[in-house]
Amino acid sequence: MKIRDLLQVELWSKETSRMIIRRIWRVTKPVAVVSGILVLILAVVFSVEWYWLTTAERIAGKAALVQIEKLEQLERDASDGFDSADQQAKASVVVAAQKAWTLRDRRTAEMLELYRWELETGHEYRIRESQLRLIATQRRRSWFSNPELERNLRDSQEQVFSSMRSFLHKELD
Repeated sequence: MKIRDLLQVELWSKETSRMIIRRIWRVTKPVAVVSGILVLILAVVFSVEWYWLTTAERIAGKAALVQIEKLEQLERDASDGFDSADQQAKASVVVAAQKAWTLRDRRTAEMLELYRWELETGHEYRIRESQLRLIATQRRRSWFSNPELERNLRDSQEQVFSSMRSFLHKELD
């Protein structure tokens, strides 16, 4: 066979390309449609999970926030009854966590728990410090105190509580 004859043999034609593309499209068309529908469903589910706060969580969260704000007021006033108010707030936060359904619900419930825990920890610290001061005075030892540092600590805690409170009010209102 001569080279001229080899060069005239058509190995690939437009019709061959069209036929291959039609077969590939016949298989990929349903896969593309199903994939598109799945992506759309996932986008809707993600939007609901991320942006929707359920009514049950909103109601339970507001009730828990009221309890926590009462707890904060008791801590600020150094009043008695903190432990019973803390138990009520803890129960309200547990109810709010049980009502959580979406990601936003869970984030709100976790923020409520963090806010309550911060208040509880601050109260325990205040009690422990007063007990240590009492022991130091009984043993006739001086207690190191830096009023400026303590004021800065109280101010920073108040800013943290204020930001938590405003975030939770925005979420729940």
